Amino acid sequence: MSAAEGRPRCRWGGGGGEAVLRARAEAAGYRRLLRARAAEVEALRGAVGALHRQLEGLRDRRSGELAKYQVRDA
Repeated sequence: MSAAEGRPRCRWGGGGGEAVLRARAEAAGYRRLLRARAAEVEALRGAVGALHRQLEGLRDRRSGELAKYQVRDA
């Protein structure tokens, strides 16, 4: 039995090695892109959280100021 007979052949053609390498490179590119987007999403989640905390602080401050004016008018 020769070496070629012992190993299974690719069913998509004889010289599929280049296509496989291109597919792997493309998949690696998509994985890099996905990791970059995931990092962006995490950074934006942090920014959104900071903005929510800032907004809550402004609301608290406004409520306190309104309470002072209501006491003065009453």
